[in-house]
Amino acid sequence: MKFIIRFLFILLLVAAFVSVQEAEAQLIEQRENPKFKQNPKHTWSWFNRKKYWSIGASINAMNYFGDIVPQPYFTSMDLGYTRPNFAIHAQKRYRPNFSMRYSLSWGRVKGDDTTNIGPNKPRWEHNQFRYIRNLRFRNDILELSAMGVLDLVSNRGTFYQRPKRVVPYLVSGLAIFRHNPKARAPEAFGGGWVALQPLGTEGQGYAEEYGKKYSLWQVAIPMGFGMRYRIGTRWDLAFEISYRKLFTDYIDDVSRKYVDLGIFGDNDLARAMSDRSLEGGRRIDQLGLTFRPNFYTYIGADGRVYRTLEGFGNEQYEDNIRGNYRDKDVLIIAGIHLMYIVPGQVRCPEPFKKRFRRHRL
Repeated sequence: MKFIIRFLFILLLVAAFVSVQEAEAQLIEQRENPKFKQNPKHTWSWFNRKKYWSIGASINAMNYFGDIVPQPYFTSMDLGYTRPNFAIHAQKRYRPNFSMRYSLSWGRVKGDDTTNIGPNKPRWEHNQFRYIRNLRFRNDILELSAMGVLDLVSNRGTFYQRPKRVVPYLVSGLAIFRHNPKARAPEAFGGGWVALQPLGTEGQGYAEEYGKKYSLWQVAIPMGFGMRYRIGTRWDLAFEISYRKLFTDYIDDVSRKYVDLGIFGDNDLARAMSDRSLEGGRRIDQLGLTFRPNFYTYIGADGRVYRTLEGFGNEQYEDNIRGNYRDKDVLIIAGIHLMYIVPGQVRCPEPFKKRFRRHRL
């Protein structure tokens, strides 16, 4: 994952350097042009004609990588859990190869331990712990973003003169989003979808040592690559894939260790959603495991007796982990963008004006 971030960053720097060199060469070329010497302001008016707005929308596929995935490595996303993402955009071109895009999007991600992992699936022996964990979630994400769009092929004219070929581009910027992880409650609690953050499933908000509940508002850094093609005078079609660097590990509500079930007091729903390994009388001996975890009984912070598995709430075991806090969650969005250039923004260029005058005469 770090390699991908570094690669995109280096690619962005190289593209920026190339674009600056191209812009300087273009300016030199214009200054040597006789028309420029006759009218020095021609260059600046030429740039002003490029500052136009576009509006559009995109339909995307959205995926997640985190603690509830088939395998503990970046390429292990389960395509069966791909969910839709929809966005609307407003974009303004400021320079021949640079625009700013402002977007509002909604999408959903989802994961499930017992569907992703099983006795007949790859690396079963390695993934049995997560199969026993038995966690699942879905999360609806509303995002507002501002991203720079850097074309790797410069647009040397106004919007109707943009290249009629595939234009590769890079995108990066800043986004804020609101998320709200949910999961279905056990049948004993009605089986409906419940929000997980208010429950503090990893002890958040119940004791100082577990910290505060995580925020539902978060910041992300989008980075991506796209390919755009002009399909009409005012229409562009593009394919784009982007990666969201997140600063939270709670898109799936899973990050740290199991906690003493006694800290939840009289909140039985929080207790049930915290440790689901034995939910509904789940029989460990019938799960096809190659090992048999031992049961563990302890007296919780509330004085009640709790029964769980070794490593699922008993801190004397090193593998007492519910999730991996060292790696933040990741979102990946890929889809088709359709953009329309808003009319009435660009004044008619000089050559067009001259032709129009001759036609009238």
